[in-house]
Amino acid sequence: MEGALPVIALVVVVVSAGAIAVAAHFRKERVAELRVWAREHGWTYAEHQPAPLGEAVLPRSTNGPHPRVQHVLSGRRGRHPVVIFEHTHKPRHGAAGGRQAYRIVAVRTPGPNAELEIRRRDRLTPSDDAFDRAFHAVGDTGFARAVLDRAMTAWLLSDPRSRSLPVRFSGDYVLTWAAMRLDPDRSLTAADYLIDMVERIPAEAWKRHPAGP
Repeated sequence: MEGALPVIALVVVVVSAGAIAVAAHFRKERVAELRVWAREHGWTYAEHQPAPLGEAVLPRSTNGPHPRVQHVLSGRRGRHPVVIFEHTHKPRHGAAGGRQAYRIVAVRTPGPNAELEIRRRDRLTPSDDAFDRAFHAVGDTGFARAVLDRAMTAWLLSDPRSRSLPVRFSGDYVLTWAAMRLDPDRSLTAADYLIDMVERIPAEAWKRHPAGP
């Protein structure tokens, strides 16, 4: 048995080295694919970029140990600046598996935002208000009133995209997130939803929160 231990150790080293080499190969392939996509769409690509959204705060549900931002795509959708990237972190304490990945899609807003998060409820909540029954909005109450006027709440209730795309206003962006790897073409669909939302927000909403010094 003692003679077998060095052999087992060698096998472990070889297998580990092989796994690392395979992972590096697939990563290079993915980087190359995203560079091609960016070039074909007139966007820019960065494999790594710290704080691509400036001071914007990501949703708490995407937080975890040893976070990392990777595969950052920046461009325009019509007249709107858009940033798409992958946010990952190591498994939380006690969890198994590899890094958890989130696709983040963000659209720059016409002005600075107060913190506001809007998402569909998992189940309807008793309320006299149809929007409150279906949605949970948390954040600055004044900004929420400015954004969630009658026209906006009616649109959110009627648009099926709101069922799978939660929204957060933070910093100079409105963003949405999903627990998945980045797919640039699918991300554009999410960007279009955010743009549709931004274009429905009254201009007065942005004036309520002037930029700081």
